[in-house]
Amino acid sequence: MNDLVTPSKHRTNIQLAPENIELDAPRIHSVTNGDGEFIPSEGTTTNGDLSFIGSAQPNQFAEILDDGIPVHPPVNVDVNGHFSALLVNQKRGLHFYSVETTDGQQSAMWIINVDVKETLSIESVYAPDGRLIGNGETTFHTELSFTGVATPGKVVELVNNGIVVKLLNVASDGHWSANLKDLDTGTQNFIAREPNGQQSSPWQVHIKEPASISIQFVVGNENFQLIGNHKSTTDRTVTLVGTANPGETGWIVDYHRDLVPFAANDNGVYFATIEGLEENLIHTFRLRSDLGRLSSPWAIRVISSKLG
Repeated sequence: MNDLVTPSKHRTNIQLAPENIELDAPRIHSVTNGDGEFIPSEGTTTNGDLSFIGSAQPNQFAEILDDGIPVHPPVNVDVNGHFSALLVNQKRGLHFYSVETTDGQQSAMWIINVDVKETLSIESVYAPDGRLIGNGETTFHTELSFTGVATPGKVVELVNNGIVVKLLNVASDGHWSANLKDLDTGTQNFIAREPNGQQSSPWQVHIKEPASISIQFVVGNENFQLIGNHKSTTDRTVTLVGTANPGETGWIVDYHRDLVPFAANDNGVYFATIEGLEENLIHTFRLRSDLGRLSSPWAIRVISSKLG
């Protein structure tokens, strides 16, 4: 019984002993990287060039798929039922390879984690408050800051939804950075691209329309009554209820100082209690969020509870 022969780097034509191969359905028999290392299914490679050897019914075409998407032109299955294909420069990440033949049959998956170091990439995206916005995450910010790597001394295009939005010089250490403002709401697909056509993996950000920041109503904590805007109360402790972006934080302020912090919950609603309001004074409240947003004012007059 003959063993399969491990191909050298970039070798795609291999003769397999036909008696060793079942030709009923397409199969991937081996995957070897550009360093000549065999990569088992669910294995990891640090070289992005992958050579596939497989079998199928003879005299038809076989096509390599990655997660169901064709990634190589169809290759010929010879009279002995053998085929081979070379995929170069596979991107970093998990790949789900399979083979589909002209007769409509498909092989089992061969899963490979490609752990290559990208020479051109978007490394991080930050909101103005310094929070990292991961690939595929959502933000209410329309200003984003980027960092990445590329070939030192080169020029990189930062592209959003197919449109070049920045031209960037890459520093001698291979890093670049960019800041984008006034981005539209909706899904943004960013890539970094060099003039030679090489491009990074995409970084997707979903920008949502900000919720209104507001004081919806004020409740007196002593008499448990709503206190309308520009109305009077004898309560010296009140609770403000209103809306903001989910997770948005900031302060309830008056014209003189910061009073108490607020934090909106996952539904975009906050509750904030203010104690010790001075009598015989008009108190004007606003929300000032950490995003720089300011609500409309809500004024109440605190009057004495003592009978004159």
